[in-house]
Amino acid sequence: MKSIIYKFSLWILLAGVITGCESYLGGDVNVDPNRTNDASLNTLAPTVMFYCGQVTYFSSLVSSQYAQQIGGVVLEGTEVQRENRFGSVWSNIYLNVVPNANAMIQKAMESDNMSQRSPHYSGVAKVLLAYNLGLATAIWENIPYSDADNNLSSLNPSYDSQETIYSDIMRLLSEAIEELNSPSSLLKPGSDDVIYNGDISKWIKAAHSLKARYGLHLANKNVSFNDILGSVSDGFSSNNDDLQLIYTERNFNPWYSVSLANNTGNLTTTFSSTLLDLMNGNDGRAVDPRVPVMAYRSSSTDTVYRGNIPGTGSGGNTRYNNGTEFFGWYHGVFSPIQMITYAEIKFIEAEARLRSNNGVAGQEAYSAYLDGIRAHMSKLGVSAENIDAYLSDPTIDVGVENLTISHIMTEKYKALFLNPETWNDLRRYNYNNIISTLRLPENHNIDLAGQWIQRGFYPETELARNRDEAENNFKPLEETMWIFQ
Repeated sequence: MKSIIYKFSLWILLAGVITGCESYLGGDVNVDPNRTNDASLNTLAPTVMFYCGQVTYFSSLVSSQYAQQIGGVVLEGTEVQRENRFGSVWSNIYLNVVPNANAMIQKAMESDNMSQRSPHYSGVAKVLLAYNLGLATAIWENIPYSDADNNLSSLNPSYDSQETIYSDIMRLLSEAIEELNSPSSLLKPGSDDVIYNGDISKWIKAAHSLKARYGLHLANKNVSFNDILGSVSDGFSSNNDDLQLIYTERNFNPWYSVSLANNTGNLTTTFSSTLLDLMNGNDGRAVDPRVPVMAYRSSSTDTVYRGNIPGTGSGGNTRYNNGTEFFGWYHGVFSPIQMITYAEIKFIEAEARLRSNNGVAGQEAYSAYLDGIRAHMSKLGVSAENIDAYLSDPTIDVGVENLTISHIMTEKYKALFLNPETWNDLRRYNYNNIISTLRLPENHNIDLAGQWIQRGFYPETELARNRDEAENNFKPLEETMWIFQ
């Protein structure tokens, strides 16, 4: 019976793969009509990439409110840090990403004849798999992987510890780098690669960049700052390298749908005062030229961009769009969902150099800090004149000897708007002393007893079908994860 259930589930899954891929790329994507239960590599690849975008979006929909970049437009929204089970993240990872990425790896490397293998496809799949495991463990800590790694043949998988998951992430990325560097690959990604259009050199940089990110997570555990900086040097070198999914006429950026809902009275979220007060001059810093690129100021009398006060659903005058021609840079139809960017890599470099020198900045750390700001502003289309003016302001150009971790993390907080990594950054520092405007929200979740939220709860669907494992790995919302201890 278990075998029948598994085969039926896999058939439905692969049918969804084919449909999802055609929806993204359009037309027949070289699926053999005589083998509808055996999706090809060039069908699996864009499908996994598409669902990576979905997982990132659904993660940030909640985590960006916990991090107070955005907040609800009703009293006591998600940003008051109520429990959230991140159900859409879980289902997309375990139904759409993990099995299909593993199918890619298996199909690419199944031949005993090395000349008949396609390590470039396998390497791409391992980069994406590592990225999704990173998202999942940052939400739930202990998660299924080793027992859920074989295309859903285990219906009640055991959970791996977070320490084990991070080891798997770094292993997958190392293997990906080796496979992507392979001089030959029978089949190679091309137009089916909806992220890099078959540019393997960029996938290699993405793998190194993710190693830098997760190495920084592990800096208090077993990864040295020299290793992190080594990954940085082999990682992204410009905005053109960013790991991101750009949307099409067939698939709109999901944040566009959020902004449209606000137009029709289905009010959802808007900018938080925690973010905008870092950018509008209220915190004593230079007024940030990115604000009018990101946000629409709905007031004709108040010239300052103001966000809603966390937990109140009020106090702001901003929206994602004006309902017609303006949609903020992150909320347009074709705006990208960003997974990891060159700007983030520069801030990782700045932090790693600062921390490796006992909190004292050198010129390399300072240059990386400024480069991170410039990279993000350039990506958003801020003029060179405005970028130079901002970078020369004394509240930003503080001098090498005055650079602190707060300067770096504040600018990273702005540059990683709507990126789930922001919540990780706050938890890495236990929410303390890095973002000057960050406060516990009004009407804060009383179950947390004044403590900051640290995790999501396991989804109801997992409790229904794998209750023993979920309950054995349950921890309270306020309990710090292993990686952040």
